[in-house]
Amino acid sequence: MVQRIRGILWRFRHLLIALAAVASLLSILQVIGGLTPSTQQVVVTSVPLAAGTVLEEGHLTITDVPAELVPHGSMSSLYEALGEVLVSALPQGLPLPDSMLLTSEFLDLAPDGYAILPVTIVADGTEGLATPGSSVSQYAPPSDFDESAEAVELVQNAIVVGHGKIPESERFLSESENIRTVFLAIPQDTVTLVLGYGTGATMRIVLNAA
Repeated sequence: MVQRIRGILWRFRHLLIALAAVASLLSILQVIGGLTPSTQQVVVTSVPLAAGTVLEEGHLTITDVPAELVPHGSMSSLYEALGEVLVSALPQGLPLPDSMLLTSEFLDLAPDGYAILPVTIVADGTEGLATPGSSVSQYAPPSDFDESAEAVELVQNAIVVGHGKIPESERFLSESENIRTVFLAIPQDTVTLVLGYGTGATMRIVLNAA
């Protein structure tokens, strides 16, 4: 099952490679000039965007791209993209495919026996290394009432599938504690456990050895 999840995520990596190739070809065509192929208007990133970015007008623009170079699923409407969340980082100048947005279709990618859940975690630097496809262990903090207690391991081999927007926490947290949302594919038999701890605590993730 883990391999199947990673197979899905590899499609995103291949998509990024294809998008980068499109950007290079566009640059070449601009330099050559004089060529007037048929074009199509697509949504393109106007600045580098991190995973979990909530898309705003300043992040995107509409650009004419040679029709034969437009990647499958590229968005053509700026307003359909606004307010959506990127699941992976995108460099500046690349067409925006709908498959890079956090939609219900994206969440339905979980294979049999797995579920994709949003998990609120402490931003301790690990989240920056936990790129889609990474294997992580998920922990709940120890009880505040037991000084000898250790963190509770909830899931040993969760797979990172995307990053969500920075949540507006309703929990009682210190002002200095930063939190993030990651989307993890976890076995369905651990969903109740994760959700139970998640209602009252901010999780931590630890990268597993490759």
